[in-house]
Amino acid sequence: MKDWIRNTLSIRQKRRAAPVGSLPPVGSTIIRGPIKMAITHEVPPEVWDWLVLSGWRNMPVKNDRRKGMLAAQGALKELIDADPQERNRAHSRILEQAQAEE
Repeated sequence: MKDWIRNTLSIRQKRRAAPVGSLPPVGSTIIRGPIKMAITHEVPPEVWDWLVLSGWRNMPVKNDRRKGMLAAQGALKELIDADPQERNRAHSRILEQAQAEE
């Protein structure tokens, strides 16, 4: 009912971005909008800073049931290995290649 009222009166509020968290441990997941990426390698601090500026955040809940898209398996490794000048281009490729979650 509340959802219907918010839609009818156009009083929806956009959610704020999640706060920036600490360096994610290996085995965790980070998100950017509907796209999720698994942390498969240690993330260097400068790459984490770049990811945060690009909109990536730590997963806010342990078991996220929302449907979204998954980044390719080697996406994080590709970003870590990318030259800093080429990182934006690699990031764009990763976002384009994200697949729907099953």
